[in-house]
Amino acid sequence: MQHYTEDPLMDGPRREHQLLLEPVGTTTGVLITAALFAAGCAAGDWMDPRPYDLHAHMEGFDQHMGEVQRKVHETEASEASQGDRPDEEA
Repeated sequence: MQHYTEDPLMDGPRREHQLLLEPVGTTTGVLITAALFAAGCAAGDWMDPRPYDLHAHMEGFDQHMGEVQRKVHETEASEASQGDRPDEEA
């Protein structure tokens, strides 16, 4: 499966699911000071309140979007297979 950013089925979900960051402090290393954030998804179905840097939250968000992509493809496959069968009536 291609990356979610290049998947045409993910055009709509990418607009709904966007990374939101809230600054929660900083951490200081030997040579740098890095901003720390809590993170969430604009769609409201993923959040990580732990104080991580941007790159750590991007990894978590990419995993979340991979799950969203799998669900989108499962739904698409299910709808396609239902289109092959006539409706059953009671």
